[in-house]
Amino acid sequence: MDLLDPVAERPPWLGNARVLIVEDLEQPRKWLAGLLRTALPEVGPVDCAATLAEAYRCIADHAYGLAVIDWTLPDGDSEELIRTLVAKLAQVTVIVATIHHDDDHVFQALRAGASGYLLKSESAAVVTAQLQRLRVGEPALSPSVARRVLRYFRVTPQPDGAAREAKVPRVDLTERERDVLRLIGKGYRVLEVSDLLGISAHTVTSYVRDIYRKLGISSRAEAATEAIRRGLVG
Repeated sequence: MDLLDPVAERPPWLGNARVLIVEDLEQPRKWLAGLLRTALPEVGPVDCAATLAEAYRCIADHAYGLAVIDWTLPDGDSEELIRTLVAKLAQVTVIVATIHHDDDHVFQALRAGASGYLLKSESAAVVTAQLQRLRVGEPALSPSVARRVLRYFRVTPQPDGAAREAKVPRVDLTERERDVLRLIGKGYRVLEVSDLLGISAHTVTSYVRDIYRKLGISSRAEAATEAIRRGLVG
């Protein structure tokens, strides 16, 4: 569970995790494998597949902690593969690495269950830096993709009044829990929330745990989304 603490946030799959790279072109496949080793040297074996069919054979034989998948493959797009991975492996983190940067592809991948979206047109330094964010439970998003996600929430009309109440499930949060969720939604970390609210970091972590349990979420990205949906972050 991502509780925003640098130690607690280490994903349970990270140490010696088996990795799957699904990419049909040899050069990008080698490039991604090399960046992964640089960004996350603690990961375990890296398997590669060039097609959806090969990828399905891999996941039938192995459990993966991390999968980096191109969107367009010779035998189709990877939407159903992402859904299958997420349904089959509870701890898997799926990252789409692609050339497609439009809203349709980004949100289709995220809705399918991807928790990161990297553009292969980015520099090695940028991709490596984004992959390193996985170590603390943060989503790996190319900067331009992160801006698209933020812009989506800013420009999508939000329902108000009764319509909003009907859209957002009723979950009772205490006033302090709402304060914590609001600050998480703005990107503050545990120690910063602790300083801003005048409470201990341990207490903040306990609040975050309770918030995650009540809202049925498990990551900082989901918490930020919930804060936006519930009107706590403008």
